[in-house]
Order: sequence, then C-alpha cells, then structure tokens
Amino acid sequence: SITNDYIWRGMTQSNEEPAISGGFDIAADNGLYFGTWGSSIEFGGDSASMELDYYFGLSNELDNGLSYDLGYISFTYPGDDDADFEEIYLGLSYSYFGITFYSGQDDAADNVEFSLDIGDTGIGLTFGDYEDTGEYTIISYDLPLDFLGLSVGIAWSDFESEDGMSDEDGVYITFSM
Repeated sequence: SITNDYIWRGMTQSNEEPAISGGFDIAADNGLYFGTWGSSIEFGGDSASMELDYYFGLSNELDNGLSYDLGYISFTYPGDDDADFEEIYLGLSYSYFGITFYSGQDDAADNVEFSLDIGDTGIGLTFGDYEDTGEYTIISYDLPLDFLGLSVGIAWSDFESEDGMSDEDGVYITFSM
C-alpha cells in the first residue's frame, strides 16, 4: 500500500510524509496464522527508516457469531534496536463491534482499542487509549471503487497526548492491493 502519512494509534510514523508498506500472511483452516509486515518510517535524526513486524496467532469465529484473535507481535526497527518492542493481544468482536487489548511486554505500554463498523457501508470508527501516551479517534471510509486495481481508503485521525503537549490531527488517503 501507499499512503500520504503512516498513522499508527493516531500518531504519524512517517513525519507526515508518504509511506509505502506491505506484507504477507500464511493462515491455516484451523485459524492459526503467522506473517510479517513492513513500512517505511521517519522518526527524524539518525533513527531507523524501516519498521518490520513479525506476528503469529489464532483467530476464529464461534457458532454464536463471536470472533476472537489471540496473538503475539514483535515491532522491530532495524538500525534502532532501542525502539523495538513486543505485544500480546486479544481481540473480540461480534457483529459490527470489536475490542482489542494489547499487552505491552518488557515495559512497553498497553493499549485498548474499541471499533465499530457501520454495517456494510465501508465506514469504520475506532477509539483507542494508549497507556501513558494518549487517546486517539479514527474515522475511516473504504471507497466503493477500484483505481487501477487498487482499493482506496480515506480516514481522519485525531490524537491527543496524555500530557497535553501533542495534538495530531490529519486526513490520510491509502491506496492498497
């Protein structure tokens, strides 16, 4: 995918510049999966210019319609090992509603995220609380069109730091395949 700004938990990861990302997953019929994902980033200075994530987990939907996703993710930043961290996550969803708890490992912060998909409209709403960092809101819309074989999404993101020193708002557009 290509985006005008890589936003993660409401915060820019590319210094409000375009980013390119991609990855792959391998999933089994029983719900086990693993994969990797990477993106260009820009934190400023001599820090890393790439994020590489590795993850695995188990997801499935029960007979009553409740879905779950339990997994592990490692965020790595080649060239800046001090920025690396890991999370264990548990997501539950039913119909259009979801909640995911990310437990930060080795002193990494926890995060809780609530999501709502408004039917089959392509509209989504996410609220998150990133421990000791801030709160974020994201409203997204997956456009019902295909542009040169790419899906198009547009989103508005608002982040306010817990200490009140940072308030990031922005609109971003993503083209993905």
